[in-house]
Amino acid sequence: MKQIKIAGFQKNSFIDYPGKIASVIFLGGCNFVCHYCHNNEILSHSSNTIDFGDVLDDLREQVGFIDGVVITGGEPTLHPHLKDIIREIKALGFLVKLDTNGTNPEILNGLNVDYIAMDIKAPLERYPEIVGVDTSLENIKQSIDFLKNGKTDYMFRLTLSPLLTEDDIKQIAKLIDGAKCLQMQQFVPNDFSNSHHTVHMPYPLETAKMFEVLLSKHCKKLVMRGF
Repeated sequence: MKQIKIAGFQKNSFIDYPGKIASVIFLGGCNFVCHYCHNNEILSHSSNTIDFGDVLDDLREQVGFIDGVVITGGEPTLHPHLKDIIREIKALGFLVKLDTNGTNPEILNGLNVDYIAMDIKAPLERYPEIVGVDTSLENIKQSIDFLKNGKTDYMFRLTLSPLLTEDDIKQIAKLIDGAKCLQMQQFVPNDFSNSHHTVHMPYPLETAKMFEVLLSKHCKKLVMRGF
């Protein structure tokens, strides 16, 4: 496993895997450049500099103390050794949660994971603006349908970007209609999100609560995080 490189490792997290204590593995490389990204230092594949074999040694010491491992990024489905990483983690008896932007539905469909968290960035027509690049909207839709109709436990996650309007929220609600769970996360300004001419500030709680009402009609469970 020494030949496999990852971008980062966090031994313990109580918030990244719902209801579980988990370690977190970060895989570098992403096909989005979202204006609010908080992992922008690992957007490049060159950020994968840590030996996965060393991380496996750490995970072996965690057996009996944690429930699972979260694989996040970047965008994990771009990593050439993702399936190998998952296989080695599962061999230790851990649950595996994957965080994804949903751009690779065929890869998602073939992964042996226990939980998937997919980010919903915007209404489909506004994706290029919000994520900073052109992307396949059909792939995004396929990933949404795969999760909604599949057997893997999942949640959708929406960061409440100040660039999203009330109409955008209504369109997102329709996009994920019938979802098992949606987590709405507060936008947190940072140097990356405010690196352009306009300084972006988060929506106030009152507005977030209004959006919560709109979204809750279209999913079985809605979780607010960071408000």
